[in-house]
Amino acid sequence: MPSDNSDRWLALVGRLRDDADVLVAEFTARVRAIGPYRRGVVPTERLVADADLTFQYLLRRLAGRPVPDWLDGIGPAIGRDRARRGVPLNDLLTAVRLDFRVLWAALRERAAPADEPLLVARVESVWQAVEEYTTQIQLAYQAEAALLARERQGERTMLVAALLSSADPSPEQIATVAVALGVDTRDSLLVAAARNDPGEGGRRLRQAADRLGADGRPVHVQSTGPHSVLLARWEGGVGAPVRAALAGVPCGVGPIARGLAALPRCARLACEIVDLFGDPEPDPGAAAGGEPGRDGRPGLDGRVGLDGPVELADSWVPLAAARLADARGDLVDSVLGGLAEISDSERARLLETVRHYAARGVIGEVATRMYCHRNTVLNRLRRFADLTAHDPTVPAEAATILLALRAASQP
Repeated sequence: MPSDNSDRWLALVGRLRDDADVLVAEFTARVRAIGPYRRGVVPTERLVADADLTFQYLLRRLAGRPVPDWLDGIGPAIGRDRARRGVPLNDLLTAVRLDFRVLWAALRERAAPADEPLLVARVESVWQAVEEYTTQIQLAYQAEAALLARERQGERTMLVAALLSSADPSPEQIATVAVALGVDTRDSLLVAAARNDPGEGGRRLRQAADRLGADGRPVHVQSTGPHSVLLARWEGGVGAPVRAALAGVPCGVGPIARGLAALPRCARLACEIVDLFGDPEPDPGAAAGGEPGRDGRPGLDGRVGLDGPVELADSWVPLAAARLADARGDLVDSVLGGLAEISDSERARLLETVRHYAARGVIGEVATRMYCHRNTVLNRLRRFADLTAHDPTVPAEAATILLALRAASQP
């Protein structure tokens, strides 16, 4: 470009530098129309100071002058500041790109008609300077936002960990956790726990959390070491809605926490439930000593592997058996002691028949499943009742039998 054009360009840019206060005022007026700035998220004095430094930086770039160190970092500083103030990135970029409109309008106002070819030749360089500046701000904003997110996640994790380990959380502690989770202290929460190792329980639980959070629902996954615990605001019921939300996730589901104060107990139950079951078995049939229930849930004696969500209603037998403590052996002896008098093979046949019957409740279905006549099933059930004095066809006695069977299977 001829030197006279360069000299004219430097003269135009110099006039803008002399009128920097006008540029700042124009920019400030325009940016106040953008939502967060209109609400005062960025104080006026900060906005004016940043605009003044911004135009100093851009005008030096347009004039080809060196940028001093104290001015070179203004773009990243603005990006970090707006991230900390919570200005949405799109609104920030809209504001920064107003620099081009303000600069270009000012250049056109100060240019003579003969300068039109000069402006056309220089428009790309003006736009490029603003875009490079915008990129600096965007990158700094994103880095700061990521750092803030990690800090918030770390703080939330610490607060939730303290709540889950508390036997009697205070109202102040509950209120603090509610703010960290983005819920009300009285909200209902879905609580589920998966083992972190072995298997893929923890990974699948996090995938379920992503699905639950896709609609903006507050969701948090807390690692407690051996378990990952999912917490999600919940407006649905129990049973089918829970199983649908956690389909394919091998996890224990605690009672719905009706308010944050109930969260520690519900989470402990969820962890206790998931620990009652093993990993999914390839063929959970009679050879495994159990019968799969409906919808892939474990059988009534709870001995099949866990391959989906299990609620308290599905796991009461193994849960109760696990809590029998030193009474476990006494229960097994009092219910199943009569089976000690028969051969191992007959005992196995009787127990298999009882488990199938408990899972189905229909003699014909049991006979089909076991490839025998219905009378054979009836005879075995009567034989079991004669030996143990507990009739598996009577619901109350069947519950006791199942509890004893589970207790007998535990180490």
